[in-house]
Amino acid sequence: IVKVATPAPKPKAAVAPKAKAAPAPKAKSASSAPASKGKMYSALKPDNLQVVEGIGPKMNEVLHKHGVHTWKELGASNFTELRGILDKENPTRYRIIDPKTWPAQAQLAHTGDWDKLIAMQKQLDSGRSSAKDHETDSKVEKMLIKLGVMKRWKQDDLKAVEGIGPKIEGLLKADGITTWQKLADAKVSTIQAILNKAGSRYKLADPGTWPQQSLLCAQGKWDELTVLQDELDGGK
Repeated sequence: IVKVATPAPKPKAAVAPKAKAAPAPKAKSASSAPASKGKMYSALKPDNLQVVEGIGPKMNEVLHKHGVHTWKELGASNFTELRGILDKENPTRYRIIDPKTWPAQAQLAHTGDWDKLIAMQKQLDSGRSSAKDHETDSKVEKMLIKLGVMKRWKQDDLKAVEGIGPKIEGLLKADGITTWQKLADAKVSTIQAILNKAGSRYKLADPGTWPQQSLLCAQGKWDELTVLQDELDGGK
């Protein structure tokens, strides 16, 4: 009897322990900034061409009548086309109207670049690019104020800053902080010292964000200010 050697069992390949799957990174809670950014501008509808400096209710109707219905369409037009519409509608009445900046303004509205549009309008004179030595009021801001979604603040009104009321404004101005820019440049410790000096009634006031808010006021970045203030509680 011939014994057949039983082949040695093949060593089992070592099985590497399964790597534990790395826990999926927790989704960061979405910042409220993108959602809130420009939230107040949702009150302005794309077919309301009156956001453009130089366009009033009647001109809005004229443009709609000639097929220009939205910011996008107006933004895609050019001076020659617009001049043709005005001349066709009433060459005598609309001769003095200059639509040169209308497409650029409308394009900024269409893309939601409100800060640039507001800054541009402050340098215009009823849509004409001739206001060189002074700033005029922004048409967009006027409309938002009229709609009740933007507060009107006088230049350097410190009460535009969340957390500052008439009393604290008086304290700051008495100490030489009289403008948005001066408040923006002030150190929080300096502001806190002013409050401390005024007594315990102001101990709950937290000026931590006041310079930041004030800088946005000074720069005319009202939508960014709105986003920031929506996240604050009495300025904190």
